[in-house]
Amino acid sequence: MTGLSEYRSKSAALLRIVTCAVIVLALLACDNGQPGTLTDNGEVMLTLRISLPTATDGSTATRAITSNEENAIDIAQLKVLVFKANSSTETFCYEAPQIQLQDEKYIVTLKQSLIGEKYRLVVIANAGKKLPVIPDNTAKNDVLKMITFDATGMWNATGTTNYSRFPMWGETTATQAITPATSLGNITLLRSLARIDVGCMLNGETAAGISGFTLKTVSVYRTKNKGYAAPVNGGTITDNVVASVSIPPDAGTNDALTYTCMDGKSLIRTIYVAETPQGNGRDNNVCLVVGGTYAGSTHYYRVDLTSGGSYIPLKRNCRYIVNIKAVNNAGYTTEAAALTGDKTLVIATSISAEAWSGQTSAGSGTITMPQSPDQW
Repeated sequence: MTGLSEYRSKSAALLRIVTCAVIVLALLACDNGQPGTLTDNGEVMLTLRISLPTATDGSTATRAITSNEENAIDIAQLKVLVFKANSSTETFCYEAPQIQLQDEKYIVTLKQSLIGEKYRLVVIANAGKKLPVIPDNTAKNDVLKMITFDATGMWNATGTTNYSRFPMWGETTATQAITPATSLGNITLLRSLARIDVGCMLNGETAAGISGFTLKTVSVYRTKNKGYAAPVNGGTITDNVVASVSIPPDAGTNDALTYTCMDGKSLIRTIYVAETPQGNGRDNNVCLVVGGTYAGSTHYYRVDLTSGGSYIPLKRNCRYIVNIKAVNNAGYTTEAAALTGDKTLVIATSISAEAWSGQTSAGSGTITMPQSPDQW
């Protein structure tokens, strides 16, 4: 490891991020190459160097964002929370302070553990420049419930120079001592949003289009206007997919979110929503109303998000794919009628959900976000 800062440190850990699909923070074991500086109470302040990805902003805005923007982290909104393990509980200890950019690396400072102490690091990204005031010794899950984000209306994904960064969460898999000899392992950051892609004859992220139908609009109904940065009720996480959605109790329901299709074939990397629970019927579950030109006129078609005939929730860090394969008759003449009507429409669609996964092994000191065409 080269170029380690001597700022109040006995050692340092270097982090880098490579732009891919799931962010993994690999925290190195600290190196003993520099003398330490003791605080008044005998603790040693360790320095953690973090190198983060930024969006690739071109001179001309595009109509949709790219994986660069999906993966970008605002350093001003990067928070490292430290929780102390106390037998069966973990309680808030402190938020690592962020200091100025040094040698093209951002620096946050951690306190070295005293003998017998173990900690867990929680990373929150893009959920605000200032977190709520967290009382000392607050239980970890209660802390995470304090960190929410606004999802009112359409998430801004206009283009590479005009977009809102995605809230993310991750934490170390085990509690450990923070010492110069400790390897803290990996922290996988999961996006707190779900992504919905709609297209005609989709193959990966490319739509071939279908004869006789031109996609014009997609409206998404009954999404939530607020979300948790972390999966506070997520249960077991398997292959970067939570078992359950986590919905703030004061989250409301958005009005219909209507997106305009520019190429007549698809809306890719355009629709992003907070986690939303499954309903128990067509009147309270998330659904889409697709508008398009058929037989020379505009018609509307309802598409329910189901799997095996059952309604499904929208989970964080998942990509939902609505593939329109054929339109064989006229739909409703208004969107409102399509939303509530019960006429049988011949619109063939397939609906699938996939995780932003494909995580691969990272080299020492890197943060990786691997990606495949069908995974976000």
